[in-house]
Amino acid sequence: MTRKLYYSDSYITRFRAKVIDVKNYNGQIAVVLDKTYFYPTSGGQEHDTGLINNARVVDVIETENGEILHIIDGNLSIGEADCQIDWDRRFSNMQQHTGQHILSRAFEILLNCETVSSRLGDDIGTIDLDIESLNYDKIHEVESLANQIVWENREVKIHFVSDSGISKFPLRKPPKVSGTVRIIEVSDFDFSPCGGTHVSRTGEIGLIKVKRWERVKGGLTRVEFLCGVRALRDYQVKNKVSNELVALLSVRDSELAEQVNKVLDAQREKQRLINFLTERLIEFEAERLIQDSEKINGVNFVSVSFENRAVDELKILARKLIQHSKTLSILGAKSGGANFIISRSNDVEVNLKEVLNEILDFTGGRGGGKDDFVQFGGPVEKFEEMFKVSVDKLKTKIS
Repeated sequence: MTRKLYYSDSYITRFRAKVIDVKNYNGQIAVVLDKTYFYPTSGGQEHDTGLINNARVVDVIETENGEILHIIDGNLSIGEADCQIDWDRRFSNMQQHTGQHILSRAFEILLNCETVSSRLGDDIGTIDLDIESLNYDKIHEVESLANQIVWENREVKIHFVSDSGISKFPLRKPPKVSGTVRIIEVSDFDFSPCGGTHVSRTGEIGLIKVKRWERVKGGLTRVEFLCGVRALRDYQVKNKVSNELVALLSVRDSELAEQVNKVLDAQREKQRLINFLTERLIEFEAERLIQDSEKINGVNFVSVSFENRAVDELKILARKLIQHSKTLSILGAKSGGANFIISRSNDVEVNLKEVLNEILDFTGGRGGGKDDFVQFGGPVEKFEEMFKVSVDKLKTKIS
């Protein structure tokens, strides 16, 4: 069985170990070492990466029987090997995990809510809380307490205790294992059973920042947070975006949200005007098409194809056309494929669903609709064929 040295020291990144087995694991090469500092994915924390000799470690897995598998991109043989852990990834995970302990405890102290579950991903950390609602005032209060603990640079201690010794510690949550239990203590603040990697003092976390929160299933609230390096990178991105918007809008940072809302309101008003004018133009277009339409047994038959026109505009035009009595129309456009709308006024006795079935049986394609309004389409190379078949079948129905 591999000795799991990461439980005792999270700061070792270079070590020598012996490759004692190389096996196939789900089509990948898996290496077993006699001892390892590589942390496997568990407890909501992501695995380490790094090198074993020149082979890249891309995943670390702990099997159900406790075996640690190092998934590698490369080849290794049985024998001694030099191992190196990706420190940037490891340290980021240490910041995230220790920060999660502190944040969860701060929520418990200030808002009397427990962390039901946590997930420490490569980009973002989340905790699910048994609380119905949060707001910025509550979040800021929790952040202030959490970061106070960070800036006090408290010691983070590791305790290995037996079942009988657990009662000496005021645990935030009960352990999930029996026997020897590993407890992480944030000095005089939080005590949690945990197998993850952690910093040795809270000051190494740097900063704990809640990013957003939302309601999720089970009456819980999911909080996204960032710590340390990840919080810095997030702030760098946001600061760059904020500065660019401030320069574009010529306002101060504090006025940014208000000014953006004004711009959006103005844009919505412009869009309403555009929509109104577009509809009016389409009304005039519909009247002209009716005047120029082919007259078949007293029916205004409109058949028009467009090289490039949005389907939404085709629908508006089709509906404007059938506001006129005795009207049957087929409109087509080459926009992301062959698109067609067939519509009729109420006083034209043609079942367009039946016509559509005939067209699709003959040309292929897909579509649907009602007796008086159908939409269908197919590949653009079949546009001419589908349009001609549609026109011929519609004319047959009214001739």
